Amino acid sequence: MIRSFIAIDLEDEETKKNIIEFTDRLQQNQPRMKAVEPENLHLTVKFLGNIKGSVAPQIYQILESKVNDKLFRGQTYEYQLKGVGQFRKYSIIWIDMKGEISFLQEVKDTVEEELNKQLHIRKDKRRKFTPHLTVGRLKSKRIDYKTFDSFKNIIQDHKDTAFGPFKVQKIKLKQSNLTPQGPIYSDLEY
Repeated sequence: MIRSFIAIDLEDEETKKNIIEFTDRLQQNQPRMKAVEPENLHLTVKFLGNIKGSVAPQIYQILESKVNDKLFRGQTYEYQLKGVGQFRKYSIIWIDMKGEISFLQEVKDTVEEELNKQLHIRKDKRRKFTPHLTVGRLKSKRIDYKTFDSFKNIIQDHKDTAFGPFKVQKIKLKQSNLTPQGPIYSDLEY
């Protein structure tokens, strides 16, 4: 079994640097917050979970033919990473994506439809795609409550901060190997 997901990697080094500066500041306040490693920063299109190794090449071919070839057609779409938010009582810290979101919705819908039609992979319950980049995780049992109000203020102070461009050229099938030090992601290509 392969733990996998479909994603778009963040490749702009300056944008990564800006995000690292922000997450470093958050970690100074909450040292037990887990920041996403710069090489792991990505936009998740669909989490697949554990899939059979024999299915991975089929998923890869669907992504290449139905999305990368038909939708992207060699073009690059430019987005901006701007604004910080949080989910689940600050357990997930994310940066919002601005730009032609309707195209990303079309990518998401195509992925869902083709994987369901060809491989009977269940569609996500949530149909509306809300593209964002997860940059940190903070489990409630790890919160330092002495400084938690200032942590929330840092996030609030960055609700309109621009972190830089995010260029989208193709989606990838990714593998996630979980280790005690954190996940290691790699591209699956066939």
